[in-house]
Amino acid sequence: MTSIPAQDRHRGFREAIAGTDIEVIFEADMKWLEPEARREMESALARFPKIDLVYAHNDPGAHGAWLAARAAGREKEMLFVGIDALPQEGVAYVRQGILDATFQYPTGGSEAVETALRILRGEPVPKRIVLGSRVFDRSNVERGGDPLP
Repeated sequence: MTSIPAQDRHRGFREAIAGTDIEVIFEADMKWLEPEARREMESALARFPKIDLVYAHNDPGAHGAWLAARAAGREKEMLFVGIDALPQEGVAYVRQGILDATFQYPTGGSEAVETALRILRGEPVPKRIVLGSRVFDRSNVERGGDPLP
């Protein structure tokens, strides 16, 4: 939670579930690392007999949690969701049935370069640029996910 992306993802998740009946029963800072996520999930599994869903701020975190749940024989009891949708991680894990979903988190690098070039050429640029996010799940992973509204 010492990085801006982690803080943004955490805040966005908390805002999204505010006012719902979703109850967060365990939180841990896994420092973006799969082994740390696995260790933290082992702790959660020892404390809680029922876990419905695991959300991690990146795909390696969700994968580490899944590995811990699989080692405990509990991976089929819950859903696993990650962020980043990198082809060799999140998207691959969805294809393999490990993750139930991953969300693409665009960095905006290409949009920033394009905008800078337009400014240098003296062209107008929008004041607000919204980056397109996508969700990948079993129903859409083969067609490249679906855009989020």
